[in-house]
Amino acid sequence: MTIRLPFAAFMLGMSLSLAAAAATPEQDLAAARPVIDKANADWVPALQAGDVHRAAEPFADDAMFILGNGKTYAGRAAIEDFLKERLTPGSKITGGTIQQDGIQVIRDGLIYEWGHGGTTKVDAKGESHTSAGLYLTVWQRRPSGQWQIIRNLNF
Repeated sequence: MTIRLPFAAFMLGMSLSLAAAAATPEQDLAAARPVIDKANADWVPALQAGDVHRAAEPFADDAMFILGNGKTYAGRAAIEDFLKERLTPGSKITGGTIQQDGIQVIRDGLIYEWGHGGTTKVDAKGESHTSAGLYLTVWQRRPSGQWQIIRNLNF
């Protein structure tokens, strides 16, 4: 059987590309952790500033944001719209936290993160409202190598 040189070169290139794309769990976690930590640290300040674009920046274009009641927002644009709705005129996010309780590499390019958090909002009447709960976030290494949220569940 004869294999043509261009085909053999193509197959070798594909094999090397696939090998280079695979990462150990430790490598994935090391690459993803700064992105995850930045997203978590920036969430509340972005909401406090009313900057929903910045708050939604870690989400992939095809991400899903799922609330505890099952309501789902599909896509980064829908997530931004949801965040805008939460920031009704005259209201302001005055505080909040995100506390990561755990993080686990599930397989090559996929990380689960879980924890708890919440926000405090003052409405147009000056009344304070706090929402808090658990979360599960799924991060994925995209083909570009960038780590993004593909699923975010709030309980």
